[in-house]
Amino acid sequence: MMIFRSWWSKSRDRLQVTGHRLQGWSRTIAYCLLPIAWLILASPAFATELTAVMKTPHFTVHYDPADHFLAESTASASQEELTRISKDLGYAIEPNRPIPLMVYRSHYAFIHEGGLADRFTVGTARTGDERISVDASGAFVTMKQVMAHEITHAVIFRILGPQTRALPLWVNEGLAKYESEIYTEVDDTIVADAAAHGTLIGLPDLTTEFPSDRSDLAYAESASAMRYLVKRHGADAPKVMLGELAATGSFDKAIAKATRENERAFVADWTNSLARRFRLLRAWQIAGAFGGAIMAALAVVAFIIRRRRMAQAAREWEWEQFEDSMERQLRDWPHR
Repeated sequence: MMIFRSWWSKSRDRLQVTGHRLQGWSRTIAYCLLPIAWLILASPAFATELTAVMKTPHFTVHYDPADHFLAESTASASQEELTRISKDLGYAIEPNRPIPLMVYRSHYAFIHEGGLADRFTVGTARTGDERISVDASGAFVTMKQVMAHEITHAVIFRILGPQTRALPLWVNEGLAKYESEIYTEVDDTIVADAAAHGTLIGLPDLTTEFPSDRSDLAYAESASAMRYLVKRHGADAPKVMLGELAATGSFDKAIAKATRENERAFVADWTNSLARRFRLLRAWQIAGAFGGAIMAALAVVAFIIRRRRMAQAAREWEWEQFEDSMERQLRDWPHR
């Protein structure tokens, strides 16, 4: 069994910062805020046991009976997202095969009952029974975004079945982000910054796991690669790729059918597209660095010139004062 997670990223969403290099600050803020949030959400008023069950055409929803409205709204959003994502990825929804959906009304309950070590996780989906568990509170990420991300994983599981392990992690997570996130500015900024500084992670290194200390970049690159896939090869490319993988069990054959090139060539094309796209950014960064140094030098020169002019003006003023004094003394001298 494999478990896929959606993350409350350290440098995006509710604690959004610009640029991969600033992740440390957002991480610090997050660690400061989370204990406070936990203390609030862990109060007795927030029951966490999912003892109530609601059945919809395609989901079996387990929820806290204290918040029936949240369960209904989550179920409704899930139905809409399942229909949309299934159409995008080529999955024929099976009417008699509901997806288990665990709806938690607080982040604390989600993390505590799920036994999750990483407190930045906001949703999980697992292979086998395709069970989805979500923090539906919207405290850090909107409920609809989390649902779309995890439903994408569940749909992929159902399309691929036993071939799920043949799908690289960067494709699986990239598709989940592509289907769940409309705005790409944060991912673009993270990838642009890494591309400009030569610190991109090679996609082949993200085949089975993401580095815990660079997860933001790993997720951003994965999403960028899938957006590139759709932009260059069409909206049906993910559907074609998953269908071929389910049939053959070969990712090389799957991506070749969708793109007419193997994985290595696709990765190279995507990497080159980043170089072209962000070359201007790098030029601006270099120009900015030189410009900053030049401006600093000019400021020092201007300061020195101004000081010299002020000193010269002071000397001239003192000389004029001396001449005026001498003239007065000479005028008054005969009368003494």
